[in-house]
Amino acid sequence: MLVVVSLVFVSFALASVPPHDFKYRISTQGIFVEDHFFLWQELYDFFFIKQNGQEVLVLRTKSVFPGEVIVTLGDVSVEKIKHTILPFLAYREYINQTFMEKSGNWLAKTFPLESSQSHHAPHKVASGK
Repeated sequence: MLVVVSLVFVSFALASVPPHDFKYRISTQGIFVEDHFFLWQELYDFFFIKQNGQEVLVLRTKSVFPGEVIVTLGDVSVEKIKHTILPFLAYREYINQTFMEKSGNWLAKTFPLESSQSHHAPHKVASGK
């Protein structure tokens, strides 16, 4: 039971941390992310998700490790990235979430780490003139 709770906590913590911007370059041979180059032959498929209000490209690898390469898009459009990668990899419009992803999302919705601004807003006092 302790292992399950710790795994749920780790997935919740990882899901709640916003992704940071990476430097990446796409070429005809593969994709260069920060300090690692992935050949197209090492990658399986790709899809897009929205995390913390940002569009994110997810590249799944054929090997178990790393499994997924996640790249924030910044100001680059999804259609431009899709058009560039589509000749090399299969595009998935819908991906089923794993149990850990579902658990992390449920925890994030049920027990948010950030409090709502409406709870801390000062109340206005009406004057009795």
